[in-house]
Amino acid sequence: MKHKTIRHITSYSWSYRIARIFNYLIQRLFYRKIVVEGKENIPKNAPVIYAPNHQNALMDPLAIVFTAHQQVVFLARADIFHIPLLPGFFRWLKILPVYRIRDGKENLSNNEYSFDAVIKVLEKKRPFSLFPEAAHSNKRHLLSFKKGIPRIAFQAEEKHHFQLGIKIVPVGIYYSKYNTFRSILHVRYGKPIEVARYQEVYKENLNKAMLQLRDDMKDATEPLVINIRKLDFYDLYESVRTMYVKNMIKRMKLGKINQQNKFIADQITILMLDKFSDDYPDKMEEFRHKMDKYRKLRNTYKLSDQSISKEKINIFRLLWNTLLLILFSPVFLYGFINNILLYIVPKILVLKVKDKQFHSSIKFLWALFMLIPIYLGQTAIVWAVSDNFGLAMLYLLSITTTGMLAQLYAEWLALIRRDLRLYQLKQTNKKVFKRIKDLHSELLSYLDFILETQSTTFHKGPSNNSFLSRNKFDE
Repeated sequence: MKHKTIRHITSYSWSYRIARIFNYLIQRLFYRKIVVEGKENIPKNAPVIYAPNHQNALMDPLAIVFTAHQQVVFLARADIFHIPLLPGFFRWLKILPVYRIRDGKENLSNNEYSFDAVIKVLEKKRPFSLFPEAAHSNKRHLLSFKKGIPRIAFQAEEKHHFQLGIKIVPVGIYYSKYNTFRSILHVRYGKPIEVARYQEVYKENLNKAMLQLRDDMKDATEPLVINIRKLDFYDLYESVRTMYVKNMIKRMKLGKINQQNKFIADQITILMLDKFSDDYPDKMEEFRHKMDKYRKLRNTYKLSDQSISKEKINIFRLLWNTLLLILFSPVFLYGFINNILLYIVPKILVLKVKDKQFHSSIKFLWALFMLIPIYLGQTAIVWAVSDNFGLAMLYLLSITTTGMLAQLYAEWLALIRRDLRLYQLKQTNKKVFKRIKDLHSELLSYLDFILETQSTTFHKGPSNNSFLSRNKFDE
């Protein structure tokens, strides 16, 4: 590995800091909301290894960089370094390659250079991160942990006679939607694990120490993520989680409806369903069958749980919102047309990528690299045509503002269209409308029943359950 690369990743980079500020601005636009919890758990003046779950390709390391406010060094799978033009960019981002068996046995020796570089990073008390799952998943499901972090941590500590003071911070990363713009990012930092605690076990048996640390890391990560273990019920759990979250918050008296409490409610829901399926497998199948009917009808008529859950659709509010949409449509059209390259091109690019976990990364990178060139290029054209610098600057300001308004308009339009579809269904096919509403009510009642069967387990409240413990920190 080049000496220049080692120097870059082990020292503070001003160019990286400037880029991180720009990344901060793009992240604020890219996500509808960003929530951070447990940031007080990040050790100060100590070598830190972040151990996050891996759900969303490049967006995961960016989430750590954005929320920890640090220049974190990452190890990432080596095959992404084969993408043209990107190896230099990844190294500048302080991302180093790690080779796996599938990358060729002849390349495994190259890991020594990356591991040596990481140890130098830790010796400088700079943060490092590696995904313990060693792969990303397309489900809210925690994969088995590998021994990469324990191996590096013990290697670094042994070199310094276990006096280096490395602390491993488990991190849970949650996205409301993986591959769409304007989703919610929720990052939870857990209590740090001191590697020095394993010194005696390490001296007795290296492999035993690595397995113990690996398992402790996974145990510490479990409370920080949404982990659906029963993959046979995955789609059912996902549907219940989104449908029942507000009811769960109210029934468990968690407080106001915000992302932190939604997360807690989702964890309780998953535990509740797990226990119910174990205790009453036949009833669970009955419930799944009913949910399948409901989802099929909901998807056929392109409805949403949010619309269906409303007691009634207020036709006057619907007409008023429709009128407002018509009145603001010129703003939407202006913003959309002048931002069409930012909106349309990434949607075309992701069509060629089968792994949806990369879709949001592609969209984000397109905005990160192309937003300024596109805006400046269009502004230059307006300046050249009008020969009026003031008008060009006004145009630049208008396209940035209306571009964001166009996105908000599109979200608003989607909500109203769902309500409108439900209202139209009520007018044109009352039998199907009643069937959907009845199924929705039956499912909620069934979930209330399931919760009641688990009352002794869950009605004690999340504050008494270590699995559901919280550290609030909302950015």
